[in-house]
Amino acid sequence: MKIIIAGAGEVGQHLARILADDKHEVTVIDVDSQNLKQLSLHLDILTVQGSALTISVLNEAGVADCDLYIAVTHFPEMNVASAVIAKKLGAPHTIARVRDPELLLEKNQKLFREIGIDSIIYPQALAAQEIATFVERAATRESFDFADGLLSLFVLKVEESAAVVGKYMQEIIPTQEELQKYRVIAIKRGFSTIIPKGDDICQPGDILYVVSNRQGVYKMLETFEKKDLAVSQVMILGGSRTGRATAKILQKQFDVKLIEIDPEKAKKLSQQLENTLIINGDGRSLDLLVEEGIRQTDVFIATTSNAETNILSCYLAKRVGVKRTIAEVENVDYIGLAADMGIDTLINKKTIAANSIHKYTLSNSANISQTRHLTQCDAQILEIIVNENMKITQNSLMNIKDFPKDAVIGGVVRGKNAFIPSGKTQIAGGDKVLVFALPAAVNEVKKFFEK
Repeated sequence: MKIIIAGAGEVGQHLARILADDKHEVTVIDVDSQNLKQLSLHLDILTVQGSALTISVLNEAGVADCDLYIAVTHFPEMNVASAVIAKKLGAPHTIARVRDPELLLEKNQKLFREIGIDSIIYPQALAAQEIATFVERAATRESFDFADGLLSLFVLKVEESAAVVGKYMQEIIPTQEELQKYRVIAIKRGFSTIIPKGDDICQPGDILYVVSNRQGVYKMLETFEKKDLAVSQVMILGGSRTGRATAKILQKQFDVKLIEIDPEKAKKLSQQLENTLIINGDGRSLDLLVEEGIRQTDVFIATTSNAETNILSCYLAKRVGVKRTIAEVENVDYIGLAADMGIDTLINKKTIAANSIHKYTLSNSANISQTRHLTQCDAQILEIIVNENMKITQNSLMNIKDFPKDAVIGGVVRGKNAFIPSGKTQIAGGDKVLVFALPAAVNEVKKFFEK
């Protein structure tokens, strides 16, 4: 596909990397020549310097011949306006990033479609929804549903005291019956991601990526000694757009406290969030956190605009006994550090926004119905609908030649049944498969699922 991205900020840069890796023809528009220079040095893309509101700039980028136009500058009004102009100039599909949650209402989205914007995204709302899901499933660090929930990917950390430490993978999940229900498909160890084999040994600190069907979830949690956390008390640090959107969702189900340092913003939040207790104070102060009941808090969520504050406050929360911590971290360089400090879940808006947009770029020839890039692991999950004449259906998995070693088929949905495949499994037309792939393997994987 030929894709134009307006905006070389964090979201735009991340999108450009993903789409360039997918071998799309990417052109990035931005007023900042330095941002464009850095991108073009590291990626095989085209760049155009100038305003995305200028018709000559859009024409220079080739808007009339593009397949997709994505406006993700820092200015929502510019995104909306440039997407409308791009549509008028011939872009068949347009996406605009906005910052007003009211625009997500169906009646407003209908209005946007009428003026020429096919899709709108609000990263803070996407992040809030993801945080809410992680709170509700507090036994694991992260979890994502695929195939309408018939298969799920769970992210678990191996603690030093866990009984699985020092065991071979084939010992941890020893029976074929269990292997049909859940399996470790990847291990993040230090800076490396491993596709494990039966003779790989589980080590303390490993981050495990486990695919499970619905029948395997309980046994999986038992095996890795992860207990469901009964969540009642939630504390949010930071009245940012993400913090506000998160509180709005969680206040329907839990007792929520939100700490905001700015008195004017705190006052405004108290009017917007009727069922959330708003506290005006400095959440970096341990004394304040203790005074406001952090020791009784089940889940602590840090969503300030400062990644360092979010990381350190979650670290303090862990030190005083909070069972589950979630930090919003925009700087990817801090993600490894935050994980090493024991923070349970990391939220990155640009990754979430990119995942939401990326689905519009999926190739029909490969029948990819869903894809997801993971925050703590440089890997991609692909949900693919299988056609009977695809290469992957020609033999059992153990006899499929040249399937990338940096990829694994983690799950299969056949009819209403979901299972973890073995080497003897033969993928059939009509199946839906879940593939875990490192970046270098993604395009090779797609070749096995082309019509």
